[in-house]
Amino acid sequence: MTTAPAPRPPANLAGLRAHPCDPLLLAVRVGARPLAGLAAWVDWRLGGPISRLVRAGRVPTEGPLLLPPWRLLPAGRVLIWRVGAATAADLARAVRELGAGAPGLCPEDFGLTAAEVARAFDGGATLFAPEVP
Repeated sequence: MTTAPAPRPPANLAGLRAHPCDPLLLAVRVGARPLAGLAAWVDWRLGGPISRLVRAGRVPTEGPLLLPPWRLLPAGRVLIWRVGAATAADLARAVRELGAGAPGLCPEDFGLTAAEVARAFDGGATLFAPEVP
């Protein structure tokens, strides 16, 4: 007998408030406007700093951009990745190298499945569910 997977919190500010994390991993599509997914919610809440970083070309081609915690965000540090620049294993390795505990991310924002991300993090990450329009 298989059990249904636990419901995932929504990839929005309410979900993040209910499940704070450190670090928060956000995916951006450089060249695509506007931002999408959880990155869009965070950017909106903070007044556009992620959009400004993308426009300024400050998001690395490979690897993450590490940002400190923001007082207005219910999360610790923020890692911003370009979509397609990392596998689930790369994300998990970066979190381990930070010495971080409980990361949060929306796998679909990265083009990954929840199952592969859960395996990479050994179930030790909060996986947010994308919002359906």
